[in-house]
Amino acid sequence: MPISALIVDDEKNGRENLAGLIRSHCPQIKVVAEAASVEQAIAGIQQHQPQLIFLDIEMPGGNGFQLLEHFNNFPFEVIFVTAYDNYAIRAIRFSASDYILKPINLNELIAAVDKVSLRIRNRSENERIRQLYLNTMHPTNPKIGLPTGERVEFVEVKSIIRCQGESNYTHIYFADRKPLLTAKSLIEFEELLAEYNFIRVHKTHLVNLNHVNSFTKNDGGVLLLSNGDSVAISRRRKEFTLEQIRNILKYS
Repeated sequence: MPISALIVDDEKNGRENLAGLIRSHCPQIKVVAEAASVEQAIAGIQQHQPQLIFLDIEMPGGNGFQLLEHFNNFPFEVIFVTAYDNYAIRAIRFSASDYILKPINLNELIAAVDKVSLRIRNRSENERIRQLYLNTMHPTNPKIGLPTGERVEFVEVKSIIRCQGESNYTHIYFADRKPLLTAKSLIEFEELLAEYNFIRVHKTHLVNLNHVNSFTKNDGGVLLLSNGDSVAISRRRKEFTLEQIRNILKYS
């Protein structure tokens, strides 16, 4: 059976263009309804119970995130569709959710639909969207989605002690659980976690400064972390790292 979908976009041309692309190139998807606002989308979800929502972010009278406030659980997948590559995209990436930018690239659309279709056939509730909603409600203590094999595990950012890059993968070390190997590069984590006191102290190391216990000058500089790990600081990052540590001590 095809996967039922709802398109939410305040622009008629945008809805028609996306619906046409889906009909021509995504045969596993059947568009059962369209909506031009958050209110219409709520009514459409209640009436049609779609398995997938193509959701525009910026709309008059409310953005796509506000739509999520009306549901206690999320028995549907979401592909965000937006012309804005801004803070919203960062929040979506943080929760490991899927998005495509306008103007729509056909290959990106097909890739997003293929990923979501597989998940729809293997789950009953969308943890990605639930976590995205919770993060927007509680931004000071978010959870981040970590792709590990066929799963995405959600962990509190504050529990991450350090990240160690290995090619296009990253080892994540925690205060209270075994390490995880995730299919994201260290550069991606550096961008996503910067505002939570994570800094790059070495080509392969990203450290949560909240877990730094001490600094020694051995071999140019070494950080001792709360779990007993020690991480060397590269020479070119030494002064920046020490400055950031001083800033945390100053305001703590």
